[in-house]
Amino acid sequence: MTRSDVGVIAMIYATCLLFFFMTLNLKPAAQIYPMCLIAGLAILNTLYFIRRLAGLFKTSPRVLVDDLPELFKGFLPTQFFFVLGACAAYLGLLYLIGFYIAGFVYLVAVLFWFKVKAAYIAATVVILGALVYGVFTLFLKVPLPKGVIFG
Repeated sequence: MTRSDVGVIAMIYATCLLFFFMTLNLKPAAQIYPMCLIAGLAILNTLYFIRRLAGLFKTSPRVLVDDLPELFKGFLPTQFFFVLGACAAYLGLLYLIGFYIAGFVYLVAVLFWFKVKAAYIAATVVILGALVYGVFTLFLKVPLPKGVIFG
């Protein structure tokens, strides 16, 4: 078992707890689907935890391997902070101009930043836009944020 395993397992349990408590605020009929997803994630995380613990007990000596220096060896702070800032900007744009336009701006900006070819950017935006529109707007009829400017 590695230190990164411990961190990932803890974060997934924390995420499950957060969404569990948020789901309790929904109407009882609307709680079924999120609770099933949360339970599924918690079960899978528990199975992974048991697997990693079993691997730990098979080794001698039983110590946590510090794999963090290896994991962060190729860490690029500029990319990380750009994507973090882009996510924050996306949330702000989502509030202001709505889901579709904010999603378009976010995808184009991030893909452009990572030097993806223009043809691939266009294909990604068109395919994902059509997929999201078809699934959420047409099929599931989920109201997506329109933003305060257009809402």
